[in-house]
Amino acid sequence: MSEATKTKRQGGQIEDDKWLVLAESTEKKGVGYIHSCGTKIQGKTVFHPIWNGPFPLSGNGRVQPEIVPFCPKCEKEPSSSGAPISPKGSYYNP
Repeated sequence: MSEATKTKRQGGQIEDDKWLVLAESTEKKGVGYIHSCGTKIQGKTVFHPIWNGPFPLSGNGRVQPEIVPFCPKCEKEPSSSGAPISPKGSYYNP
């Protein structure tokens, strides 16, 4: 990512079923992933609400956490609120 970038891209972007920031990075033993800009990749926990109830937008209040990688220099920090998950048998996934 060039220094001329004026705005950060959305954190946790996926391309071809892979985390874009990890595809642009190298893994160094004992350090973790280093982005192509030289910054260490960080992770943010995103919580996905589980909509498993029989009615729209209903569930039992449980969430599924997921750690989303992002570059603090090149990407915006992801929101901690993730997209809902609808398991089989719920209103949105009968």
